[in-house]
Amino acid sequence: MLKQTTTSKRVRFRSNPRKDEVMKVLRQRVMGYFKDNNMTQYANGEMYRKMIFAAVMWLGAYALIMSDILSGSAILLIAAFTLLGFVNVFIAFNVMHDACHDAISPDRKINKLLGYSMNFIGGNQYLFRKMHGAHHGFVNIYGIDVTLESHGAFRFTPEEPWLPKHRFQHIYTYGIYALAMLHWVLVKDFKWFFGELHIGNQKNIKHPRKEYFIMIAWKLVYYTLSFVLPVIFLSAPLWVIIVGFLMIHLLPGLYFALIFQCTHVYDGTTYPLPDENGNIENNYAIHVLETTADFSRKSQWGSWMMGGINIHVIHHIFPNVCHVHYPAITQILKDTADEYGLEYQENQKFWPALVRHHKMLKHLSKPDATVPRIGKSAHYA
Repeated sequence: MLKQTTTSKRVRFRSNPRKDEVMKVLRQRVMGYFKDNNMTQYANGEMYRKMIFAAVMWLGAYALIMSDILSGSAILLIAAFTLLGFVNVFIAFNVMHDACHDAISPDRKINKLLGYSMNFIGGNQYLFRKMHGAHHGFVNIYGIDVTLESHGAFRFTPEEPWLPKHRFQHIYTYGIYALAMLHWVLVKDFKWFFGELHIGNQKNIKHPRKEYFIMIAWKLVYYTLSFVLPVIFLSAPLWVIIVGFLMIHLLPGLYFALIFQCTHVYDGTTYPLPDENGNIENNYAIHVLETTADFSRKSQWGSWMMGGINIHVIHHIFPNVCHVHYPAITQILKDTADEYGLEYQENQKFWPALVRHHKMLKHLSKPDATVPRIGKSAHYA
């Protein structure tokens, strides 16, 4: 469980003037959008209202649990625990994610403070910034994109060594996805603190000693709030509270995992590999276009609930822009991609995105499966 899975090789993108022109024009147009509309790229009134909504929902769900009024009904109490889990995911998508990308405020201290919402819901802000940064910088690159590593549980890339159990991964994967949040709060952070020397292009990492204490302290806070206090103060049977604790993580964990996975692991994505010198022959922005797909972009309610995670392409290219601006600037991205003969990938709804994810899981269940290394940008070589 704690074996090292990240390569020691450093990876870099090696572009050319034609590809760089695309990013230059796109950046000019996106920044021009904010300037022309006298807007900041950071949080606006909508974002502040979402943060207040998240706090009120968490306090309401937790108060409902701890009031003990539901303890006489196992079903209702477990449902309240499940609701708390979905609120935690809402916080992760809408507050923590933006804060850890320094996208809420130009003041990094404010972003760091809000980033502790990750610790509050069971994770670790310090580690998330490092790991998520490694994913952002090297999407779908085996051995360096940390979201591809699964200790052999899944085969998300053709480079992952095939195992006989992978024949059925398109069947069992969803059950394991449901364990994603539980694994995160109980195992994942410890694994990456104690079991890995490398995170992305950061090699032989020496974590500050204080971060170990911060992680352990916040984990104890989370375990206390979500399990210990209910055991002490609720009159419900212990088994109900145990099931409730599990349900904070299971259904919300499935939802959490699917939203993310459908944006990168799908029929139509690419899996670039570095050469012997660690070079990826592409521009980063075009690399993102070929490894990432949006879904439900025009659904205001869906994008509001998911914190713009479903509008993922523009997020990777402009991670320091608050997600409330994604719908508008994605149209700029789409128009620019069309102009330069590049493909902006999207699914109109979540269901087609899920189908494409399932197709890739099934495809990679075969030992001889192959996937393209580069998309339409090949003609920019």
